[in-house]
Amino acid sequence: MVAGTTGAGKSELLQTIIAGLAVANRPDAMTFVLIDYKGGAAFKDCNTLPHTVGMVTDLDGHLTERALASLNAELKRREHLLGTVAAKDIEDYWDTTDGTAAAVLPRLVLVIDEFASLVEELPDFVTGLVGIAMRGRSLGVHLILATQRPSGVVSPVIRANTNLRIALRVTDAAESTDVIDAPDSAAIGKATPGRAFARVGAEAPVEFQAARVGGRALVPEATTDVRHLPWPPMVGVAEDGAVSETTDLQVLARAIREAASDVAPIRSPWLPPLPAAVVVSEPAEPGAGAVPYAIADRPSLQDRADVAFALPAGESLLVAGSAGSGRSSALRTIIGAAARLLPPTDLHVFVLDCAGGSLVTADELPHCAGYCGRADVARGARMLDRLSEEVVRRQALLARSGFASVTEQHAHVAADERLPWLLLLVDGWEGFVAEYDVIDSGRPVDVFGRLVREGVSAGVRAIVSGDRAALTARATSSIATRLVLRFADRADYGLVGLRGSSLPATMPPGRGVIVETTTEVQVALLDPDPGGPAQTAALRRIAATARETHAGADPCRLPRPVQPLPDRIALEAVPTAGSSGPLWTVIGVGGDDAGVVGVDLAVDGPGLLIAGPPRSGRSSALRTIAASLVGAGTAVVLVVARRSSLRSLHDRPGVLAVLGPDDADALADLAAFGPVVVLVDDVEAMTDAPVGGPLVDLLRADDGERAVVAAGRADDLGMTFRGILPAVRASRAGVLLQPRAADGDLLGVRLPRTAPDPLPGRGLLVVAGTVTPVQVAVGEPPAMQRPAGRIGTAALRRGA
Repeated sequence: MVAGTTGAGKSELLQTIIAGLAVANRPDAMTFVLIDYKGGAAFKDCNTLPHTVGMVTDLDGHLTERALASLNAELKRREHLLGTVAAKDIEDYWDTTDGTAAAVLPRLVLVIDEFASLVEELPDFVTGLVGIAMRGRSLGVHLILATQRPSGVVSPVIRANTNLRIALRVTDAAESTDVIDAPDSAAIGKATPGRAFARVGAEAPVEFQAARVGGRALVPEATTDVRHLPWPPMVGVAEDGAVSETTDLQVLARAIREAASDVAPIRSPWLPPLPAAVVVSEPAEPGAGAVPYAIADRPSLQDRADVAFALPAGESLLVAGSAGSGRSSALRTIIGAAARLLPPTDLHVFVLDCAGGSLVTADELPHCAGYCGRADVARGARMLDRLSEEVVRRQALLARSGFASVTEQHAHVAADERLPWLLLLVDGWEGFVAEYDVIDSGRPVDVFGRLVREGVSAGVRAIVSGDRAALTARATSSIATRLVLRFADRADYGLVGLRGSSLPATMPPGRGVIVETTTEVQVALLDPDPGGPAQTAALRRIAATARETHAGADPCRLPRPVQPLPDRIALEAVPTAGSSGPLWTVIGVGGDDAGVVGVDLAVDGPGLLIAGPPRSGRSSALRTIAASLVGAGTAVVLVVARRSSLRSLHDRPGVLAVLGPDDADALADLAAFGPVVVLVDDVEAMTDAPVGGPLVDLLRADDGERAVVAAGRADDLGMTFRGILPAVRASRAGVLLQPRAADGDLLGVRLPRTAPDPLPGRGLLVVAGTVTPVQVAVGEPPAMQRPAGRIGTAALRRGA
């Protein structure tokens, strides 16, 4: 222990002790760890010695725990080395071993300046260090404590375990007594810095003058001044004169480095803190299922290790932190690393991006089965439902095959028979809840929770990012692995049982703690440049490489993306190959694959209802159906109100007639025609019209040759219970445009409670209780190539 007030020469004495030990010992015989709570200026030049294996400055609670864990690990390592050769202490170990590099075990000297400040602010650290020194003496671990203010900080434990105590000038006799059990140091004058008293054990204090290695040599002059000095040399301040910029310690350190150039670098008892940015490592075993995404600091093992998201282990991951903490970047890294590790036949990725759109490039991966931003919640809800259905299918398949989980199935079947992992990512939990909790009373959020809880055996793995709300949400409560990044309010760490004082004082983006093991980690990047554009470009390169590498993959095992529906699509752009039956009609595109959807009125009719609010595209839907039918050779008859825009189709080929509400006789003659479909616009206006009777008779006949498609305002249709409407609704088939939840009652289905999509033609196709999202195509029957008059009721009666 060394004590001395300001100007007494304490820091100079520490430098001299370190330099003297460095001169007398090779780096492979003695090493230093320097700890300066003031910031490291006292040890600046000592840090350049080859003996110095660590320097710690500006300690906080987190770094304190890290340092103590590393030093305790060093003691265990030394105990193990001594145990391997049955040595009782370090000297015995040296005598027993052969001196090879593997057997090198230097003494370790811990030098701490300003330990009084440490005692006040980090008392556990000093107590821990003293305990380490007590246990480590025979293992070659030694401790030098230095302070300006020994009063009140020299505990009985410290005094009992510091055999050598040095007191330079101190402020009063009590402080001198605290250190050397004598008041002598208080009498040292200010004019003699470096004068001190040393006490070894119970021996009397010995006065001495400390040497100095921090001085600078005088620049040689032309003349020489020779003086004969008595012995001992007088002490005083050097005369003014030109001095070198290089200190004696710097010269000495350079000479020691040169002399030790043949000595191999000595391992440090601890590694430096994690860097602020690391690049994700290449997978050690491609295809193994362990996705590296971070590097972990393990001071208790004196090393670092990759942190991996282990797909076979069945784990999900929650990444929580404030905005700017690196949440989205963590998910992007995992997606990119997983895409490099696994082919798209073994990994299907589903992304719900409810944050800032950082993951949009994931849609370019061949692994991606769907990317949905905040503006596409309807498709996101469909994607969750599809995943839920897949879980049910897989659970039944695994049960039939005798497997408990996808992990077990992978271990027993050929690679081309393995079920792919289903990786579901939600970026921005708070945004996800805000957008999806209003859909069908929060059903998508509940579906997500069930997927996390019940989908593990079926291969579902979830990764969620969010703020503090994600840590307390019921849907995420079953996620076992939680990575906590920086929170703006350090009190939020208490939500997961962490003390804010035990975390790093400053946390760069991506720095966090895995809660379950309290392991500090740094999330890796896909590119050395931490900027968003560079990370996005890196993921895009990974996607391009994956597409090229796996171009020949079995299409049956590739993801089937949940495709977005177009805002508008022309009827000519909808493929109809494979359609059959004279009463089959195109509706548009829809479903998860945005493929062609239609209705066979001979099978699912004979009634088809089109309902929606004004400007939702009801009349356009009738035009599309008319165009589809006449294009396939099926005649149509239009029944419209006086102002209907469909009257303009009167001269189109295939349109037998355009009738009004009173043309009941003309409809009665339809029995002579077939196949034919009657299209009724504004059906709510024809509840009591004469045409109602023949239309009801036609529907009741259900002969497979004739059908009725009726369109009307959803609000009015819901209040109509007589006339033609009940007969049309009896088929439980139709298109609900811009639907509200109550509109499902028209066709006997339950619809989610969500705001309708305002796009014209956007809606739901309902057939036999099955609901399919759809975008109605836009089209109409082609114009005639020759002049023609209106085909009216008379022509209909003649069989025109």
